[in-house]
Amino acid sequence: MFGQKGYAGVDKKTKQNKTVLVIGDSIAYGMSKGKKSYTGVDDGDKVYWLAEGGINITLLHPNFDICMGKTMSKAVTNTFTTSKKFNLLEEVKKKKVEDIVVILGANWPGEKSSKLIVSCLKKLAKKSGCRVYYVNTLPYVDKGRYKNRENIMIKHNKMTRDGFKKSDIIYVDAYKIVKSVKGYHKYTSDGIHYSKKIYNAIFNEILLLVHDKEKVVADNKEKVKSRNKEKVKSRNIEKAETGEKEDVD
Repeated sequence: MFGQKGYAGVDKKTKQNKTVLVIGDSIAYGMSKGKKSYTGVDDGDKVYWLAEGGINITLLHPNFDICMGKTMSKAVTNTFTTSKKFNLLEEVKKKKVEDIVVILGANWPGEKSSKLIVSCLKKLAKKSGCRVYYVNTLPYVDKGRYKNRENIMIKHNKMTRDGFKKSDIIYVDAYKIVKSVKGYHKYTSDGIHYSKKIYNAIFNEILLLVHDKEKVVADNKEKVKSRNKEKVKSRNIEKAETGEKEDVD
């Protein structure tokens, strides 16, 4: 679905401007398919979608020049632009996007990928001026179809979480959300992709975070405050060693 038409950047039901963009792989693609589908989330029409099966963080890296449909042309949802090729930063500015949610990692979990995700999303937040959210990888359930990569996915999630600690990126723990759903393992047929019940739980949490901007701003201020205290403490330790006067935090 390239460039679905309707109100230009406006929710058909509420007539309100969309300010949220979700970028992701087959997980996001499943969410985007419409509430009448087996996987589509109920409130999917409230956001823009850029989703394609099989993709990873290289979709955005290094300069946010995007080309949709290169990996799985038959598993694409693009309600954000009418073009397959475009610069993300330019389109975000044109459409006045405020929040960018990124769901990438399942197709390339690991140390190299997690480092690239962290650096890329920090750069995206800085250059776009948007609030950026990272949704981590979901639990693996052994259904005999895919190779078990649970351990590497857990490691990937830890590395991205640690990487974003000293930043303003909002970390969405989808792994924990899925595990909190009773009998979650029953809502996946292949062990990686889930049904509507699970995707709604994740997507609803994303919408709560997006709309609770005051809390996000407050949390980020606390992060900055904590980082500044750490810097002062570090400087004072150095000054104590050299006999200089200590700073006041």
